[in-house]
Amino acid sequence: MEIDLEVNADEHEMEDSRSNGFGNTMSEGETQREDELALNFPSVDHAFAEEDENFEPCKGMEFDSHEEAYLFYEEYARSLGFTIKKKNTRRSTLTGKFIDAHFACFRQGSYRQKGEAVNSRPSHRTDCKASMHVKRRQDGKWVVHNFVKEHNHELLPARAFFFRRRRSMSLISKKILDILHIAQIQTSNVCAMMSSNQHSGYQSVDCPEEDIRNQMDREGRLAIESEDARAMLDHFMHMQEENPNFFYVIDLNDEQRLRNVFWVDVKGRNDYFSYGDVVYFDTTYLAKKYKVPFVPLVGLNHHFQPILFGCALLADKARPTFIWLMRTWLKVMGGVAPKVIITNQEKAVKAAVAEVFPNIHHQFCLWHILRSVTEKLGHVIERNKNFIEEFNNCVFRSWTEGEFENQWLKMIENFEIQEDDWIITLYEDRKHWVPAYIKDTSLVGMSSTHQSENISSFFDKYVYKNTPLKEFLVQYKVIQQDSHDEESKADFDTWHGVPTLKTHSPYEKQMSTIYTHEIFRKFQVEVSGIVACHPRKEKEDGTKIIYTVLDYEAQKEYIVAWDETKSEVSCLCHLFEYKGFLCRHAMIVLQFSAVTEIPSQYILKRWTKDARSRHAIGQRSEEVDSRAKRCNDLCQRAINLGIEASISQESYDIAVQALEEAIRKSTKVNNSIKYTTKPSASAVHGGFGTEETMQRLVCSTKYYDHCGVAQNCSFPDNMFIKYNVVIIGSYTVFPRM
Repeated sequence: MEIDLEVNADEHEMEDSRSNGFGNTMSEGETQREDELALNFPSVDHAFAEEDENFEPCKGMEFDSHEEAYLFYEEYARSLGFTIKKKNTRRSTLTGKFIDAHFACFRQGSYRQKGEAVNSRPSHRTDCKASMHVKRRQDGKWVVHNFVKEHNHELLPARAFFFRRRRSMSLISKKILDILHIAQIQTSNVCAMMSSNQHSGYQSVDCPEEDIRNQMDREGRLAIESEDARAMLDHFMHMQEENPNFFYVIDLNDEQRLRNVFWVDVKGRNDYFSYGDVVYFDTTYLAKKYKVPFVPLVGLNHHFQPILFGCALLADKARPTFIWLMRTWLKVMGGVAPKVIITNQEKAVKAAVAEVFPNIHHQFCLWHILRSVTEKLGHVIERNKNFIEEFNNCVFRSWTEGEFENQWLKMIENFEIQEDDWIITLYEDRKHWVPAYIKDTSLVGMSSTHQSENISSFFDKYVYKNTPLKEFLVQYKVIQQDSHDEESKADFDTWHGVPTLKTHSPYEKQMSTIYTHEIFRKFQVEVSGIVACHPRKEKEDGTKIIYTVLDYEAQKEYIVAWDETKSEVSCLCHLFEYKGFLCRHAMIVLQFSAVTEIPSQYILKRWTKDARSRHAIGQRSEEVDSRAKRCNDLCQRAINLGIEASISQESYDIAVQALEEAIRKSTKVNNSIKYTTKPSASAVHGGFGTEETMQRLVCSTKYYDHCGVAQNCSFPDNMFIKYNVVIIGSYTVFPRM
């Protein structure tokens, strides 16, 4: 629906500054009294003056369904003081789907008296012609075909409340509640404000207090049952008892109700430092409105297996919610950001990534983009059977950014889709999904064009749309256990098995001892395809030589550029950018240029057998400039030390001796600077900004954990008023419920 009646949650500004919805801005640390807001509450006529003309139906107005069109016309009728009825609907004889609907004023038609009745009944019908007629387009949208505004009877807007067929809140009332929700007004005060304005004569704001509370709760509360919430907390506490490095954070709204939850286990935090170069924030299950609104943060290990870097339950899809999730996750990971973040194409997520991760590459999931093409442009595909082929050629066979933009312009003109809203958005977001814009990075198989390879499908065998939270928590443990078992088996096969070579290629022999078995099998397919490729030198461009490679198996030509001075090779198929290893087209050019080994920059460490032990852990020591980051870095190193040192008694003795010596020296150094250096507030993850707060924390602790971070803390009640959730190291302190 094109009209703009409701505040878009994606546009809510909830971080550095907060708008109260009436043109005033409350900076952080500043609060505006709610009684002042009540006094400044605008009249309905003033607040919605701009929307009045859009609220009236007009020819060409679009809806997603005929039910939505009916509800809109019903709301319009209620605001003016008349009721409506469904005059008729019509289905297609071919598909059986509704294609036409006619809604009319309830007083349409005339009463015909039979015979000479003695006591004739009074009729409400006045043969009123007011109506709205909608039709279904080929793209599935419903459009207003005709609208008759004039009535031949009196309208009764003052009695509109009695015309409602069902108890539902008006669009105007919802919009006012949205504004008050942005302003962070408590529900009890909202009820009082709405009630006072209703009694002041603003008839459009007529809704019971129960409806107000339900609407406000839905806006800022996690949609789970109270017993499920208790089971979740019990599960988290049990997990933390098993392993103190299990981390969870609970976010509460102003009414102290559960809003968002995030958790990650020790394996997820450990894996991130080895395979966290590319992370997928998967909002698929949130968008599909699963019973459990979970958002997994997913990566791939060196066996091309999905791994979890954390999981969240979110109350909504608003921008502030995603910002909270991303900032929380980044803190948990010691402030070390990934190189690439992959998400679905969502406006709120895009804005959140730009704010929290402004300097990294943000990529949309290509499979979701391609799937949306058939959904959004079905009417175009029906009229033009060659549209998909032209679309694919434009996207996947454009060598440069300029070539793509020229091809795109021609395509949308040929198919007359220049004005399509989704096409316009897709072009505006082109740098986030078009292969020609991917430079100097690899998505390591996290953004595939095939559903079977789409990483979010990994959860489909464990979680269904109506899976309850209790079962979800059980399945989550099953997912973790299955992932651990599969990874252990792949590790064993990689270290104890020898892959079979299929060709005499030096590239195959080289990588057989470097890649894990699964990655080598994928790479081996490309090596085997070299024999089906024929390179042809086209031109020289400075230090680059441009080749055209004819792939007889694919029956297509690919452009390949080779720069011998930099040992750089790139191909039109973008296999390295998407999968992280070279394609057959690039390797035939290397072979043609007498290069006998794969250049080192095209051998990603994350795909190698010793990816975990060889990978640089976090930042370099000189770059770890805060206590939290230093703690995370040392914990990561300690985990790897434990894995290696536990293999034999000799290595264990060496590690213990080294640790005892390191502790002795560290204690000596700390004692020498204890009275000359002030404590750093950054040691606490909760964002406490003052030294005074830090001192209160230190004074109220009972003892310290292995990182020197407080456990079992007792905090004053007033601290919970200011900070809903206190995060300390791997521990989270919650307000009393």
